[in-house]
Formats: sequence, C-alpha cells, structure tokens
Amino acid sequence: PMIAAQSSDTQAIMGASPDLNIDPNTPKIIILGYKFCLTSISSMCAEGATYPIDFTKTRLQLQGEAGFTGTKFSFFGMMQNVAKTEGVSGLYSGFTPALARHIPYTGFRAIGYEYIRAFFCGKDVVNAPFYAKALAGMTAGAIGQAIAVPCDLIKVRMQADGRLVAMGKLEKPRYTGLMDAFAKIKAEEGIVGFYKGATPAIQRAALVNLGELTTYDSAKTYIVENMGIGRDDLRCHLLSAFCSGFVASLCSTPADVAKSRIMSQKPAADGSVMYKGTFHCWVKTVNEEGFFALYKGFFPGWFRLAPWQLVFWVTYERLRIVAGLGSFK
Repeated sequence: PMIAAQSSDTQAIMGASPDLNIDPNTPKIIILGYKFCLTSISSMCAEGATYPIDFTKTRLQLQGEAGFTGTKFSFFGMMQNVAKTEGVSGLYSGFTPALARHIPYTGFRAIGYEYIRAFFCGKDVVNAPFYAKALAGMTAGAIGQAIAVPCDLIKVRMQADGRLVAMGKLEKPRYTGLMDAFAKIKAEEGIVGFYKGATPAIQRAALVNLGELTTYDSAKTYIVENMGIGRDDLRCHLLSAFCSGFVASLCSTPADVAKSRIMSQKPAADGSVMYKGTFHCWVKTVNEEGFFALYKGFFPGWFRLAPWQLVFWVTYERLRIVAGLGSFK
C-alpha cells in the first residue's frame, strides 16, 4: 500500500496516527469495513478469554435478591459450584449471544467514538478536555448498546437459567441456543420482549464506555506525554487498558446489577415483576440488602474488565498497525 499524506484534520477524524499507511484514495466505507472487522475480531478474542468471569459475576449479582434460597458463594466458590453442578461448560452458558452482541456493540462504540469525539472535541482530539471525551464515550456506548440489547438480554437469561433450575423455579433452561431464544421470545413476548431491561443496559453501557473509551483515550495521552512511552508501545496499551478497566467497573457496577436482575427476572403468574425499572431495583436492593449490594460483583467485574480491556485493546492496536491504519489516537 502507498503511504498516505494525510492532513491533521483527516487524521483527527479517522482516529489514526500520522503514520497512516493506506492508499489515500481508499473509499471511507472500505476503511470503516476494515475497522469493523478488526473490532469484531478483537472483541471476540477478549470475550472468549474472560467470559467465565463475566458469567460468575452475573450469578453473584443475582444471589441475595428476594426469593433467593440456598448458599451464598464467594467468587471462586460460585465458579467452583457452577462447574460442579452444571459442568465446566456451564461457565460458558450464554456465550454465543455474548459474541453476537459484541459484533454490533463494540463495532459501533469503538469506531463511532472516533467520529463522535470529533464532534464534541473539535479538531484537536488529543488535547481535548476530559468532559468532551466523556460525552463522546457515553454517547457511543449508549448507541452501541441500544443496537445490541436483544443479544444482551438473551445472554443474561441463559446465564441465569442454571440458577433458576437449581432453585426449582424452572424445570429446564428456557432456551437451547441463540436462535431458539430469538424465536421463543418473539412468540411469547413480542418484539418489545427483546428490550426488557434496555434502560439499565444502556445506562450501564454509557458508564462503561465513560470508563473504557474515555479513560483509555485520556490515560494513553497522559502516558505518552508524561512517561516517555511511545503511542505504539505495548506498555502504553497495557497501562491504558488497566486504568480503563478499573474506572469502567467503578462507574458501571450499580447499573450492571440492575440490568442483570431486570433482564433475568421471570414474571409471576399474575404478570407482576419484582423490579419495575432501574431506580426501583436500586431502592429495593438497598432497602433489602444494603447499599453495597449495588456493588455485588465489583471485583469479578474488574477482574473481567481489566483483562478484557487488555486483550481487546492490545489486539485491536496491533491489528490496526498491521493493517496500515495506525494505532488508535
């Protein structure tokens, strides 16, 4: 490929380093296609490496709610119990919809952030204020999640079904797979059924991306300017990803608890539900279980998000450089 002589304005819009190594005449839609494929591959690698942690986190968030019976487990105790009672494969329940979710979700939020950031931050995206990057990250995350809510709903329900079977609330898991879940939810609940829990899911995604995209972006700029580490250096990517995982967990756990509980709940015979919405779930949870119940799963969430960020960003950055797109900027 030819070395592209890109203007600083074009580099800011495309989110690429000055060493962008593609033909300057390449259509933008082709560049977008490249980036979409790279984000999909990177997110699949990250999800595959960390999914059992995410599964265990969801189970921890569900234990203790009204109607819960049985032993309360620690993180490793929960993981061991699932492996014992449901098999090691049980730790990957809901993995297919999780992968399907990340294709549109991560594809849009990672790529969309570059363009939305240009809207909020102007031409100088590197030195833009944190609040502008925060608005860009939250907007990209919210829109990406709005697209991916149906797959997220199916993932959470499949993660929760093993627990509901053990409690005697279900005779067997509701769904055998992704397509079976789509067919049954559409038949039993209609199209709106795919968007139960959409509000806390979108809120969580906005907060996660405040941590993930905005913190990664800001941390990377700080590291480059103050630690003497190059923007393409693996150490820069690792440190930035570690910071983004912690902030994302800190910001998003309460919304994640609400999302998990609302999406997994099964209506009673009279059609009533335990949680009517995000704030109702928060109030009920605090009243019955205490404030820190909103942070159930925080440490496994961080243990999951930190390596997820490491795998995703390191993979994505390396693939971008190999593909001639330059590192994320």
